Amino acid sequence: MKHIVIISFDLLREKEGSISLSIASLLSYLKNDRRYNQDYTINHLPINMWECDNPKDQLYSSVSKLPLDEIDTIGISCYVWSEYITNPLIKKLRTQGFSGKIVLGGYQISYSSQKKVENEYPQADIFIYGNAEKSFLKAILLEKPIIPIHLNEFVDFSEIPSVYTTSELPVLQNQKMVRWETKRGCPYKCRFCAHRDLTKNKVYKHGVNKLFAELSFFKEKNVKRINILDPVFNAGNSYLDILKEITRIGLESTITMQTRFELIREEKGDIFLDLCKSISSHLEFGLQTAIETESHIIDRKNNIKYVSHVLNKLNTSAISYEVSLIYGLPEQTVSTFKESINFLRQNGCTNIVAYPLMLLKGTELYDQKDEYGLIEEEIGKFHIPTVVSSNSFTKDGWLEMESIAQELNNNHRYA
Repeated sequence: MKHIVIISFDLLREKEGSISLSIASLLSYLKNDRRYNQDYTINHLPINMWECDNPKDQLYSSVSKLPLDEIDTIGISCYVWSEYITNPLIKKLRTQGFSGKIVLGGYQISYSSQKKVENEYPQADIFIYGNAEKSFLKAILLEKPIIPIHLNEFVDFSEIPSVYTTSELPVLQNQKMVRWETKRGCPYKCRFCAHRDLTKNKVYKHGVNKLFAELSFFKEKNVKRINILDPVFNAGNSYLDILKEITRIGLESTITMQTRFELIREEKGDIFLDLCKSISSHLEFGLQTAIETESHIIDRKNNIKYVSHVLNKLNTSAISYEVSLIYGLPEQTVSTFKESINFLRQNGCTNIVAYPLMLLKGTELYDQKDEYGLIEEEIGKFHIPTVVSSNSFTKDGWLEMESIAQELNNNHRYA
């Protein structure tokens, strides 16, 4: 019997439960396999980064209590907010005598080359790219490799059990919020984003029967708010059916959706807006910038005239929505950042948020940082590398944009 431990670094608010949706999906898949409790067992060690004054100290304390000589495999989630902990954690495990397999997965791995991850994490044994469910199962069953190996196994989403109806992700009666996904991946290729499948460029969909069962479950639990994590909810063919089912069962939860302006078109777009009006909904639009030159650089080309048209529809229909921008973009200035804000305000948008540009591993913009003179500093509690100056703005200019963004975010509906 192999004993497995998964260590995850999560960003969970108090009202969001105790486990992330991604880890719950992984655990649900592994526990549903016929070999679970016969060939292997799994324990999960979650570290909620929001709740820790010093995540590294808490992690080391938790790790020191693990029976390392009895554990075969330790899986570690690798994200930008926990990057500063990953290698120190691996070193700690090895110095305390752990000789088993160390498996790494997450965006920091999926968007890096094989050579790069081997150089950056020299004490790891197995690297997982893309959806982890099937790859991690394979990693568990393998013996410890002599040299690092890289896994990217195709996952049949029909084989992933519901994390909610199986109670892998517990939901309390009248819970304030849950996170939900109807599909994984994104069909678009924005240069700053790490949501798409780099190897197959596919979007992976959950079956509607499972999704409908989860909606009924949320209704029974009287969940107050459902945050849909899909990078673009209103893409593909099933999103209207999902909204119709929400209407049919009389689900009263507030549904938040990440959406794109240009997909709200013609009859399908009108049906979408009508359905949003018929339920408690909140739409999130990632415009990023209203400046044409900036949008072309990041491959997030916006038809500003059409954006204005959709904003007018949203305002006249009284649908709750917000629009997000990015500051720190290539060729951006303080003036153009203000122009983007003014464009939204002039078109009736009062709920605007803005976030700093982060250069995520594997994205095109990450590889173009020298071309645009993008300089990063580690910012905040989690030491996240953030662009603070470039060929078009100074650090003082960035600080001015940050101040403007902070004022916007403080006025944000869901801050």
